[in-house]
Amino acid sequence: LIILLELLIPARPEWRKSVRENLALFGFVFVAATAYVAIEMLYEMSIFKWMADLSTAWQLEIWPSQWPIIAQVLLIFSAFKLVNYWYHRASHRWGWLWKFSGHSAHHAFKKLSGLNAVANHPVEAFFLILPRAIVGFLLGGEVVGAAFVSLTTVTAILAHSNLNLNSAIVGWFFTTNRYHIHHHSQVISESNTNYGCVCIVWDRLFGTFADANTQDTGIGNKQPSYKALYLMPFKR
Repeated sequence: LIILLELLIPARPEWRKSVRENLALFGFVFVAATAYVAIEMLYEMSIFKWMADLSTAWQLEIWPSQWPIIAQVLLIFSAFKLVNYWYHRASHRWGWLWKFSGHSAHHAFKKLSGLNAVANHPVEAFFLILPRAIVGFLLGGEVVGAAFVSLTTVTAILAHSNLNLNSAIVGWFFTTNRYHIHHHSQVISESNTNYGCVCIVWDRLFGTFADANTQDTGIGNKQPSYKALYLMPFKR
């Protein structure tokens, strides 16, 4: 539905993707998703199991399960995004992490759309899954995991979409695409803002929030080939 709306009523007509471009991007997303599932299964057999056993042994089950479901979902949503915020900020601050996490590949796209929300380098799955493990298993928030994943996915897709969706009210807590597109700016000082991919409140609290127009996105004047995107963590 988002892809269809981006074709019909794009916020930036110059970002409208052709069928070929959408298929190529979908292929990249498919590889990223496959890697994500495989790495999550690997984690479940190792570090996830260890964290679950640790949580049980130390009686770390402190999750407020008596709270309304909506409150629980928002709590794990914001807690997860607090951990993710600091990883994301570090990946922009430290050159070695920017490279080896593959986060540069996510920023290399010149035309953003909803699909770009999950257009991450396969290697970055190792870094993206851990925050959920820390919050979920150590605090017990996995009880509302499915609802949390749904909220996160929808918000991330909208934050990357080429649609006119900005809302000052919604944008106080959730990241709108105006804010996140600014994070994808080709200007480094602009890109080093709005690290909350779906929850902007931490940027507001830690002084990295910016609300400004964005002229151009990407990490250069031209989008790299998909082969170059895959090789980014391994080449200078």
